[in-house]
Amino acid sequence: MQMITKYEERVKGLISNNPDINKRIIKGCSGEVCVLFIKQLTDREKLSNHIIQPIMHYITRKNNLMINPTIAMNSIILAENCLIEEEEGRLLENLLEGMTLILFSDTNTYIVVEIKLVASKSIAGPELTFTLKGARDTFIENLDTNLSLIRYRIKDPNLKICYHKVGRRTKTRVAIVYIDDLVNDAVVTEVEKRMNQIDIDGISASGDLEVMLSNDKLNFFPQSGIIERSDVACGALLEGKVLIIVEGSGIVLVVPKVFCEFLWSSEDNYDNPYFGLFSKVLRLLSIFFSISLSALFIIITSFSYDLLPAEYIITLSVSRANVPFNSLTGVLLLEGIVELLREALLRIPKQIGPAVGIVGAIIIGQAAISSGIFSPLLLMLVSLSFLASFVAPDFTIMNPLRLMKFFLILLSGTLGIFGFSFGLCFLMTMLISTNSFGIPYMAPFAPYNKRDVKKIFLYNKATTKQRPHFLRTNNQRRAK
Repeated sequence: MQMITKYEERVKGLISNNPDINKRIIKGCSGEVCVLFIKQLTDREKLSNHIIQPIMHYITRKNNLMINPTIAMNSIILAENCLIEEEEGRLLENLLEGMTLILFSDTNTYIVVEIKLVASKSIAGPELTFTLKGARDTFIENLDTNLSLIRYRIKDPNLKICYHKVGRRTKTRVAIVYIDDLVNDAVVTEVEKRMNQIDIDGISASGDLEVMLSNDKLNFFPQSGIIERSDVACGALLEGKVLIIVEGSGIVLVVPKVFCEFLWSSEDNYDNPYFGLFSKVLRLLSIFFSISLSALFIIITSFSYDLLPAEYIITLSVSRANVPFNSLTGVLLLEGIVELLREALLRIPKQIGPAVGIVGAIIIGQAAISSGIFSPLLLMLVSLSFLASFVAPDFTIMNPLRLMKFFLILLSGTLGIFGFSFGLCFLMTMLISTNSFGIPYMAPFAPYNKRDVKKIFLYNKATTKQRPHFLRTNNQRRAK
């Protein structure tokens, strides 16, 4: 009876419990070599040309199998990334990560070779943050490609990349990227601490990690921003920010992120500072209009008619004479229809999206006014509010503000101007009480810093020679 060796037990145990593992046995006079791989994760052309063929050529030429892992790695295998392992418990883990294993019948050590084949799309143009003057290459689902886009632009030896694995089952690779002599060390320490505290089965995208890295899992406002374009990511690194890149996700997280930065666009840096100032003020006003116009309509039509000129009060009363709902009910109904339209446009196929938008926005709106369900002024204000909600370059800040809009509507419908004022004070209190990885969320307005406020509105790289003070970076100067 033939005795089963430990080498045979290893191979048999791996394949019996994981049928998707493939093996290739190469026999020699004094032993054999076993190549293990998962074909869905392996570049099989490289497997044949860089591993199997060189080993078979060596065995044929020497006419024996006087081969060991050191000789194989240094003189036979043509792959650029390989190492010798001894730990038996990492056999399956390495295979599931897409590695190719080379086992030898006469030794317990084995070789781990990286010839992974990762399916990914080609680098395309931006879909979330379109630009006229900036670069159009965006991140994709391949982590190595994303890192190469950053290395391509920043050739600084101080650029640091730290790798983590998140998820007990998925073991998703996560890269933390920062410039060592610029970044606030406290921010890096906090990111590393929160990353190490994550204990979960797995994550599938950067959105999962964004929630887990928040100060509070139920926090109302996002503490990290999202980046799609590589030029914007490199700009954030040069400001002293930290990037978090998740394998399998085309969206990169950036921390810390304060409230005003959600409203600033990279396009502001490419134009003259005065046009940038105009754009920033326009976005701030648009955010205020998006959360307050419907509430102000309720206040004026239900509690404070005297805020309007006398002539317009009569015109407004006539337009609302046949409306069957009071102001609060009408606003809630129309805002609900708008939110329904927004969700529908996000979910339906792209080819029929414009048609649905036309039907929803024009036909339904016109029919509602003709039938007297809503007043024309209310429809105009809600449409303007809806349009203003899309001006923020980073749309993640708008989701909590959409909820805050309904909160203001309910307070204004019950308490009038006092409820509206209370709602705004409550919103400001929440914003001021929040921080992003130790950085105040409302910086540089609270705490107030005159220099930062001036530079953040009139920003230009030619004149703004210092980085924002509120980031507390190691190197404050960006130019001499």
